[in-house]
Amino acid sequence: MRGLCFSLLAAAVALAAAPRAAAQKTLLVITADQTDYVLAAGGAVAAMMAQGATGYLIRVTNDEKDSWDLAPEETARRARMESEEAARILGFREVISLGYRAGELGGVSPTELRDRLMFYIRLHRPEVLFIPNPYAHYVEVLDRFYAGQAAEEARRAAALENFQPPFAIAGLKPHLVPELYYYAQPVDPRRREPEGPATFVPQPKVVDITPMIERKLRAAKALRTANYSLAMRIRQRLEETGRRLPLLETVNEAAVEKLVEINVRKLGEIGAQGTRFKYAEEFHYAGPEYRIPKSYRD
Repeated sequence: MRGLCFSLLAAAVALAAAPRAAAQKTLLVITADQTDYVLAAGGAVAAMMAQGATGYLIRVTNDEKDSWDLAPEETARRARMESEEAARILGFREVISLGYRAGELGGVSPTELRDRLMFYIRLHRPEVLFIPNPYAHYVEVLDRFYAGQAAEEARRAAALENFQPPFAIAGLKPHLVPELYYYAQPVDPRRREPEGPATFVPQPKVVDITPMIERKLRAAKALRTANYSLAMRIRQRLEETGRRLPLLETVNEAAVEKLVEINVRKLGEIGAQGTRFKYAEEFHYAGPEYRIPKSYRD
């Protein structure tokens, strides 16, 4: 085990010493559902791909429950098409859909999900990985927790040759991802507080997405089925509590798109609070020096 730890340490030190240019990087984004990564990280990933990075997106669930007055099969069909359209707008090369049922990842073997994600890490060998933050508070969609937890473990396991040896037989060698971004929508009031020393705990990082805000907005608007569902459910909640929102008196395409625009811009403004940016996204970031004490690097 000691030899293995030092081998990983040496590899990480080498990666820290020789980072690749953005134009040469491969980017892998894992998302539990179609909307989460767009709203929480769409601007940052679009910026990387605009600079030349090659991007791959993994959708863990098929989003078959996120609709209004549609059957699950039709919802899943539309969600896949619209997810691929949003990914194209952001700049992804490929979308990989794993096809798990939405809202039911709690019943899926964590090892199964980890190994499927690890397969794609070894296949595409990304330099940058974006995953849902499984430590984020007040996240009601528990699929994001399960997907983030499996993705975090997959990132570690992908670097160790004794995880899934048959992958290596098929030519998929171990791979260490040097940069890891944990993303979540900014609902936790303590989200920017580091939970420990910088060497050993991913640290808060704010990324300027102002140049990418219009692209992010177009991608978010492409998720039409989920957006209509959101608008209808907001109106339903308002009606049940005796309130009203003029924007949603009539839920049509214009009203839904306006709702999406307000949401995307407000999230960007929240992310930019305390910075010089107009719009930003927040992450917890583990870079090439993560878990390498300064004494080793000096």
